[in-house]
Amino acid sequence: MKFISNSDSPNMFPFKDWDMKCHQLTEDEFQFLSEDAFSHMKNKSLAKILGIAYNPSPFTLRPGDILFIVHLTGGRLPENAETIPEDVVLEFYCYRIMESETPLIREEEIYMEEF
Repeated sequence: MKFISNSDSPNMFPFKDWDMKCHQLTEDEFQFLSEDAFSHMKNKSLAKILGIAYNPSPFTLRPGDILFIVHLTGGRLPENAETIPEDVVLEFYCYRIMESETPLIREEEIYMEEF
């Protein structure tokens, strides 16, 4: 399944070992690729500006899911904003969630293996 959000949380990932691939997208790529995604946009103003449904409810990702994230940088989006302020930049990302192929190795184990 595909999801859109403006934030992410470890609670989205119910499985212990997971991995992801991330790609930055242009706004046009984001609009095209996320057209059939379920919105979990937690920022009401941003949802309105992008033409995406506002839906602050939590959701859970599974391996194979796609997560589109809209990240604001440079400033804050005022409440009830209808346009993006000049000091705010939107960045668009696409994450593909996968099961982990390799176990996590703690730093202590890596350090011990070097000697």
